[in-house]
Parts: sequence; C-alpha cells; structure tokens
Amino acid sequence: MTSHVGEGPTEPLYQAFRHLRRQGQLEPALGCLREGLARGLLTPQETIQAGRLLLRDPPDERDGRVRLKVSVFGQFTTTWLMSGIAAVGVEKGLRLDASEGNYDTVLQDLASLREEPDVVVLVPWNQRLLSESEGAGGDRMTAELDFWSQAWSLVPDHTRVVQVGYDWVHTGAMGHHLGFSREGHISRVRRINEALTKELPQGAFFVDLEQVSGLLGRQAFYDMRGYFWSKQPLSDQGTILLAEHLVAGIQAILTGPKKVLVVDLDNTLWGGIVGEAGALGIDLGKSPAGEAYRYFQSYLKDLSGRGCLLAVCSKNNTEDATEPFERNGDMVLSLDDFSAFEATWEPKASVLERIASTLQLDLRDFVFFDDNPAEREQVRQALPEVAVVDVPEDPSDYVTALERGLWFEATQLTQEDHARTERYRTEARRRESSAKAGSLDDYLRSLEMRAEVSPVEEKDLDRVVQLIGKTNQFNLTTRRHSANVVRRMLSQPGTLGLVMRMGDRFGDHGLISVILALVDPDGDKDTLRVDTWLMSCRVIGRTAEQFLFNLVLRQAQDGGYSRLRGEYIPTKKNGMVADLYPDLGFESIPTLGDSQFYQLDLSVARPCQTFVEARTPRS
Repeated sequence: MTSHVGEGPTEPLYQAFRHLRRQGQLEPALGCLREGLARGLLTPQETIQAGRLLLRDPPDERDGRVRLKVSVFGQFTTTWLMSGIAAVGVEKGLRLDASEGNYDTVLQDLASLREEPDVVVLVPWNQRLLSESEGAGGDRMTAELDFWSQAWSLVPDHTRVVQVGYDWVHTGAMGHHLGFSREGHISRVRRINEALTKELPQGAFFVDLEQVSGLLGRQAFYDMRGYFWSKQPLSDQGTILLAEHLVAGIQAILTGPKKVLVVDLDNTLWGGIVGEAGALGIDLGKSPAGEAYRYFQSYLKDLSGRGCLLAVCSKNNTEDATEPFERNGDMVLSLDDFSAFEATWEPKASVLERIASTLQLDLRDFVFFDDNPAEREQVRQALPEVAVVDVPEDPSDYVTALERGLWFEATQLTQEDHARTERYRTEARRRESSAKAGSLDDYLRSLEMRAEVSPVEEKDLDRVVQLIGKTNQFNLTTRRHSANVVRRMLSQPGTLGLVMRMGDRFGDHGLISVILALVDPDGDKDTLRVDTWLMSCRVIGRTAEQFLFNLVLRQAQDGGYSRLRGEYIPTKKNGMVADLYPDLGFESIPTLGDSQFYQLDLSVARPCQTFVEARTPRS
C-alpha cells in the first residue's frame, strides 16, 4: 500500500508513468501507477502528484476499470486528498472522476450540485467542535450534528455517502487524563463520532478518522503548518492513508468487499513443509511462531464467519495437504471452512482460474495470500485483476498485512453473508449430484427446489439494496438504487416489488432475486414496466427465473394490465441475460439509446416451464 513505502528506487516507476502519460499512452501509464502503488514503490508525494495528473485525463470509455464520479466536500482544503483518492483508486481497479468543493462551503456546494455524483465524501474538521471560545461543548456538538444532518438531506437520492469522522490533533489544555472528561477534547470527539454513526443515512460508510490517524500516529498523520498556511491539516503520508480508507469505503458501498481469500499452506497456515515434517511436525501453537500461525488461522476463521469464502491453493500432494486438518489438534481451521481446496503442482494462476470457475465468481473478487514471493509474482503478472497481499516474512505480521489492504470492508452484514460458506459447501454437493444425473431435467427434478415469493418489506431492504448494488451478471439494467429510492418506488401506486427466496434438498439459498416493476413512467397506465430484475448467479440455469416470471405474469394479469414491458441495458458483465426477455416470449420494440426494450401482450402470454415449486411463505 502507498502508506507503507517499500525499499528500492521510487523514481523510475513514477517517471515512467509521467512519460507514458505525456506520450498519450494512458493505459500503460495506469499500469505503471498500479504496479507502483501495489508494491509500495511510490512516495506519498509522488502518489498525490500522479493523482493530480490523472484528474486532467477524463476516464476512457474503453477503460475496463469501474468508472465513478466522486465529489469531495470538506471543512478543510481537500485538493490534495482528492488527488490521493484518484491515484489510490487505480490500484483498486477504479477510475475515479473526482471533483471538490470550496473550502468549508459544504452545504452551499451540496445545494448547488449540477449533476448527481455516484459518491460524495464528506470531511469534517474540529475547529468548531473543539473551540474553547464558543459556548458549551454540548452546544457545539449539537450544532455540528445538525450541520451534517442538513448536509445528508441535500445529497441526491441516487448518490451514496462516505462520511469521515472527527479527530483530535492535540489533547487541549485539559491534557490526556482530563481529556476523557465530558468537556475534554478526546471525549467530545468520541461522543460526536458515536452520534454520527447512529444517525448516518442508510447505506453510508463511516471512516473513523481517530482510528485511521492512530494507525500512523498523529504526529506523522497531521501537519499543522500546512493547516495554518493552506487550511490542509494532513501530512502527505496522512493524506494517502486517509485516501486509502476513503476508497475502501467507496468500494464497500458500491461493489462490496472481496468475496474470496485464497491462501497457501506451508509457511502460511503453519510453519514448515508438511511433506517433510509430517502433520504433527509442523510449527503450530508450541512456539512463538506457532502461536502466530494459530492467531492467523483464528483471524481467517472469523473472516469466514462473516461471509468471506476461504480457498486453498497449495503446491502439494493432496494427502499431505489435508493431513494436518485431520490429525493435528492445534489446527484452528478445518477442511469444512474452505469452499475450494486445491493441492496440486500446477501454476497457481491456473489454479486460481479454476477456483473462480468452480465458485462461479469473478477473479476481481479474489485476494491471494502466499508466503512465497515467486508465487505472488507469477499471479500478479498472469492475473492482474487478483489482489495480491505483500506477505511479510514474520507470521506475527500476517494479520496486519491482510488488514492493511482493506479488501473486506463492508457497510453491513446480512444473514446471507453469515451463511455464505455453508451455501458454497452445499453447492459442491449439488455439483456432485449433477454429475450423477442422467439428464438436465432429471437433475433439476432431483434438487426438489422450493421457492417463496413475497412483497419487499422493510426487513428485506438491507439485502435488497445489497443485491442491487453488487449483482452484475444476472441484472437486466444494473441500476444502483439506494434504500430511499427503493422505498419511494414501492410507495407509488401500482408498483410490483417482489423478493424471492429459494432452497432445495441440499440447503437454503436465502434471498436470491429482486424484481421492481412500475406503472409505465411514460404515462401508459395499461403497461407494467420492469425497472429492476436481478438474480444471484448461484441459481442461474435452474429455472428460478421462469418461476419468478410466471408469478409476475399472473400478478400483472390479475392487476388488469394489458402489457408487460422489459428493459435490457447491456454492460460488460450481463451478456448472459441478453436474450432473457425473448426467451420468455417478449417481442423487441424499437428503442433509442443503449437500452433495448421488449414487450409482452398479456392477453396471449403463457407461463414457462419450471422445475421450482412454491413453498409456504414464512411468517
């Protein structure tokens, strides 16, 4: 990461970036920048300057990175921070078109937005909160909370919020001990941050500035000379560290955390080589290094419990690789904690591709953790979309190295997140059943699939918004609606908002599909138009979409509509549903722009074949 500058020359990569950019070779220039950031080979100053140059180059439509408009509004000068965000985003696969407001004009700038950004970053400063000359501290805290509540009310409905918290630079005249008393600076900061997190708009991400500055140390994080000269209180190193956390927040609210952590075994989960030392001879729990490996395993166990899938990619014999899990009582992880387990002598990049195919997930959702620098380099070069952890030599630092990447930040955790590992284990049993089936129809019947479709309720909203924000493959329009927008759509007369839960004889998939259909916004009251239709990729091809369509068809007919209209907006990822509407019997109608519209005459429409049966709704 850029806040942890590695050894070695920094000038060549930065100069190469500048040279390629001047030559108009933006993609190779971005590649140089990404490499320098990923390896920690750019200084904070170089990173800020690179971001400043990037902001002069509008994102290219052909760029495969996710393109986002981000606006930064702060109570201090944010020019350097905005540049840092633009640069750090490149390492994370984002191309950020960033802009900023003026110094300490947050409300005015929000009120005068001309176009809706994807994300607004709101940055406070403590000059009013910690002032000793403006009345009681409680009054100041109330005023600051009211200020940010007003700011949130000015954010457009489709724009997401990354809210930075407050911090103290100096303890104030009361010192460290009395700083925790009610009127102390430390107490005020912590109380207002707690209040902010309780009042945040739904789906917003909170960056705890007090915690972030503590990672580096306030004396290194802040530069008060810069504040007095230009109202910019962060050091260059502090600017980049905060930018990293802001970009992590942007990813968390728009694309969610990484889904898969792939780990090596020897000298990664335990010390030594199991093929030489044996299952009981590896270093695990009986020495300082062994305790560090157990601590790392415990951390991975907790990651798995919150929804991160674990996978093994080890150059090993399968029998040797699995033996510690079966025989060594000091192991914290078990084989059941892994959604994929690959012990083979193939190149690791090839194995990662196979794991991605097995799990039906994009390699951009993968993080790779391997103690061997040669293996890391092979994956970096062959699969640049995979996040590769720069693993330190000392296992005591493994957890720190993994956390430093901020790959698993999330705005919330749902029941589906907690159950994800178990779902992927049951999916493996489904694949085994598929291999034994005589035909596809026989296999689908053997699954004994049951589904429940119900109206979207408030208790479903977190999961609905999560799916809307993250689902890309089976998503007809990929519109990213916030919770407030979904609520407003559901409040409109005639709106059909449904969620679908599904399970089979192997286990429960949870909430896997959402459909939002409204009375045609062009004024045709006889037409119901599908605004959003998405489905989890884990049930694609099992006639779940036909089951949901049949129910929508019936409800639209019962509602007195004459036509059902669907829209498909092609993206780089949703080509798999390009023919969904024609396959369901819709006819193409002339359209303008990128969208393709389809229409179904409800007077002649017929249900589709499905192997999913209805189950009784849960109370």
